[in-house]
Amino acid sequence: MTRSGENIELAPKEFSILEYLMRNQGRPLSRTMIVEHVWDVEYDGLTNIVDVYIRHLRGKIDDRYPVKMIHTVRGVGYMLEAPVLAGAQTED
Repeated sequence: MTRSGENIELAPKEFSILEYLMRNQGRPLSRTMIVEHVWDVEYDGLTNIVDVYIRHLRGKIDDRYPVKMIHTVRGVGYMLEAPVLAGAQTED
């Protein structure tokens, strides 16, 4: 994956989560939805695995950039928004 022309290496699960977020861009996804899609297991709510992987993803694709792509939707989960400035492409 690249962002602003920089290559970003992702672990397989990070890639799977990002791909799922991208396929549902602008739509909040619950932790349950993410676990069931990426890990293909039922989510019991007793693990913070999604939060850990989202933190890893943010460290790789958001922390160094002023425009954030991964957003927390309070009480729901996470959502990807990749805004494009008028007349300028910010994301590759």
